[in-house]
Order: sequence, then structure tokens, then C-alpha cells
Amino acid sequence: MTDPNWLPSRVRRNFQIDVFGAICSGIFVSVLVTFMPVVVRRMGGSPTDVAIIVGAPFVGHLLAPFFTYLYAHLRPVPVVAGASTISRSLFVAGMLVATTPLMLAITTVAFWIIAISNVAAYTALMRGIYPDSERAYVMGKVRVGASIAAIASAALAGTFIDVVPAQWVFAGAALLSLPGAIAFFNIKHEGAGGFGTRRPIVAIARDVWRDHRYRRLLLSFAVFGWGNLMNFAVFPIMLVDRFDAPNTFIGILSAVTSATMVGAYIVIGHLIDRGSSLRQTFIGTLLILVVPIGYIVSPSYWFLLPVALVAGFAQASGELTYHTNIVQLARPDRIADYAAAQSLLLGIRGTLAPFAASFLLGVLDPRGVILIGLGFMVAGTIIMAGLAREPAKPAPQVEVATAT
Repeated sequence: MTDPNWLPSRVRRNFQIDVFGAICSGIFVSVLVTFMPVVVRRMGGSPTDVAIIVGAPFVGHLLAPFFTYLYAHLRPVPVVAGASTISRSLFVAGMLVATTPLMLAITTVAFWIIAISNVAAYTALMRGIYPDSERAYVMGKVRVGASIAAIASAALAGTFIDVVPAQWVFAGAALLSLPGAIAFFNIKHEGAGGFGTRRPIVAIARDVWRDHRYRRLLLSFAVFGWGNLMNFAVFPIMLVDRFDAPNTFIGILSAVTSATMVGAYIVIGHLIDRGSSLRQTFIGTLLILVVPIGYIVSPSYWFLLPVALVAGFAQASGELTYHTNIVQLARPDRIADYAAAQSLLLGIRGTLAPFAASFLLGVLDPRGVILIGLGFMVAGTIIMAGLAREPAKPAPQVEVATAT
């Protein structure tokens, strides 16, 4: 029997809403991620302030398992739409009063905690509203809209930040994104109960641990991601201190990355649907190794443009496979559990790694810190290589342990 959520008319309608939401999100997130660390550094913020901002999304992931448990009995649509709407509204309010680097950093952390609280609900919803045979391709097309919006918004923001207070630019981008969050309430999805079950954290950890392939995937992510996130705390400092890159160029750099992602999403979506999400994850990790190497060897900021091209393809791969890996490996009734485990590990390394980089910057040149991060990335890629070659196997059947 065909899932009623996968009827063509409903899929088309949900896809249209999803695209609109992605466009609005792309306007805001590209400005936030591209410019907040740079603006804070130019305002005199310390490496610790920059580390707080870079680590902010991962604080959200660290707390995601708690929110997964809290929201499990709720329908996924209001969880996804509500978290997006509240987080962006709170960010706008914060920008109206933030005047110091630390205040900007705290507002950013608060935004990401609420925004990412819906990650398990979102992953379950994507499985629910899009058919298996074309899910990754459709999700890629949705993200094309976000990337196109990001191209324009990053370029414009780089110009505006040079002439008006940066807080106004951030608040304006967040306001433009609010209609997309609100529109998500109109997604149509039928399903009994919530998107997950309230199970003891010990039972979830035990079941996820029994899945050899997912356990190895998480290990590779832990090692690779530690190095990658260390480097992401150093890149904004290098752009300001070493390259002295103007905000206009930083906007161009972000636009080049987003433009690359436009085509990459379509290609990668096809590859995942017709092949393996895990294999595509491995390819993406290989590509992203180019990024820290580029920052180490580039003699001026203009040489970072080719790096941005590679980063765009790798980032598109990572955004899609973050969700499709779970769908490929987990049983339908365990998607929320796998998503929570992935978010917890991402949160731990993402919260700690930027501060490790901040500490190392006190004793090493930024390029030396990036080289250390690159070593972790190579090690993680080696761990992942064996996983990508393994034949696909279903997730193990486990006994369901319910909370009492």
C-alpha cells in the first residue's frame, strides 16, 4: 500500500513549502555563519569569543538528545516549524541589544540551541514526506534554493556591513527568514503519535552501539570532525589577522561556495539515491582535506577562491549525507535515536574543538594549529575508508526498551 504522505500531489506541495523555507533560511544562515566570527574579531573579540561562535551550533547538537526526548511525543511538523520560528525571533531581539563581542556570541549560542533542537524531528519528517527512491535528490533540490539565496545575501551583507552597524544586517537577515519558518507549519504529514519514543538514554546508547557500521561511522566523524572544527575556529582569525581580507571579499568567498553548492546538491542527490550515502560521505571527507591545505599555502586571500569551490562541493555532500546516512542505516522506528546519537557526538566535539584551537593559538602560529587539525582529519578519513567499502547491511534488530 502506498504511503499517503508520498502521493505525488502532496509531495509537490510539501516540496514547494520546503523550497520556500530553504530560501528564507539561506538568506539568514549564510550571513550568520560567514560574518559573525569575522565581525566579532574585527570588534576586538578574542580567540575565545570566536571559538564560542564557531562552537555555538554544536552546543545545540550537544543538547539535541535532551530535546529529542522532550519532543518525542509531539508531531514533527510543529516541532520543526516552531523551533525555527522561535529561534529566529529570539535572534532578532538579541541583535537589538547586543553591543559587545560577548553579547553577540551569547545571542548566537541561544539561537543555535533552539534551532537545532528539532534535528531528530526534521530527519524523521524528511523520511516521512519524501519517497525513498528520490529523497536525497529532492532534498538536494531544496538546498539549491538555499544556496542561490545565500549567494545574493552573502554578497550584499559584505557590502552593507562596511557602511551600517553589523547588528542591523544580522537582524535584517533574520527578519527576512521568518516567513519561511512560519510557512513550515503548512507541511502536510500524516502519522500516528510523535516522531519518536521516550526511551531511556542507556537503552538508546546500547542499541546504537550494537550497530557496528554506525558505531564505526561515529568514530570516524569524531576524529575527522575534531580536526575540521579546530580549523574552522582558526579560519576567521586568519582572514582578519593574516590575509586582512575585506568584508566585501569575504562575502564573495561565501558566494562562490554557495554557487558551487547549487550544482553539487543535484549531482550528489542523484549519486546517493543510486548508490551509497556512506560512499558519498567518504568522497566528501576526501575533498574537504583541500580546505585547510589551501589556508596554509595561499599567499593572499585571492588564492582562497579555488578553495571555496572545493569547499562548496564538500559542504553540499556533508549536509545531505548527515541525514541520509541515518536513513540508510537505521530502521524507521530508530531514526530519532540514531539522529540523537549523532547530534550528541557532534555536539561534544564541536563544543570542545574550537576551544582546543583557541588554546593552541596561544602557543602556535595559526598555520601550525591548522596543520594539527589536518592530521586529525586524515586519521578520520582513514577510519571511514574501510566503512565505505563494506556492503550495505540492514541495521540490527534489537529489543525495544520503553520508558516506564
